[in-house]
Amino acid sequence: MNLPANAATRALYDGLKAGGADFVVHLPDSVLFKVIPLLEADPEIQTFTCAREDEGVAMAAGAWLGGKVPVALMEGSGLGYSGLILARAALTRIPMLLLASHTRALGEPYEYHAAGCISAEGVLKGLNIPHVIIDDPARIRSTVEQALVTVKGQKSIVGLLFASHVLDGEIA
Repeated sequence: MNLPANAATRALYDGLKAGGADFVVHLPDSVLFKVIPLLEADPEIQTFTCAREDEGVAMAAGAWLGGKVPVALMEGSGLGYSGLILARAALTRIPMLLLASHTRALGEPYEYHAAGCISAEGVLKGLNIPHVIIDDPARIRSTVEQALVTVKGQKSIVGLLFASHVLDGEIA
C-alpha cells in the first residue's frame, strides 16, 4: 500500500531519520502503517515486516547487536505480547525505540482497543521502560528524534505511544 504522506506522517519519518534510526521492524497496524511506505523507500533504513510483535522486538535487539539503531513499530497490544523479550533486552542493556499505536486516555474511540492499551502501558511500567504519549502532531518529529537520542545515549529502551488520531492529518 503506497499512500501519500501527510505532514504528521512525514514528521514521524523525519524524526526517525534525524534521530539516526537505520533499522525498522514492524507489524502492520491501524495507525502507524502510514509511515511504512516512506521507510521502505529509504535505502538508508533497513525495513522488515515481522509475523509477531515479540519477533519484531527480538529482531530489533539483534539489529542493535549488529551495529544498527533499531526501531520496532506495532499496535499497543503487541507490547503486551513482547514482555519477555523486552525484559531480556532491558536487563542486558540492548536499546531500541518502541513505537506503538493506541493509548487508553487520549483519542481512543473503540472499546475493543482497551485491553491492548492496558497491557501496553502495564508492560512498559512494569519493566520500568520510560515512555511518552504523543497526542500533538506538532511534537512528533522532535519527540521521536529526542527519544532516539536517549536510546543511543543511555543505551535504553524508550517507548512512544501514539494516540489514534495523531497521524491523521496536517500539522497546524
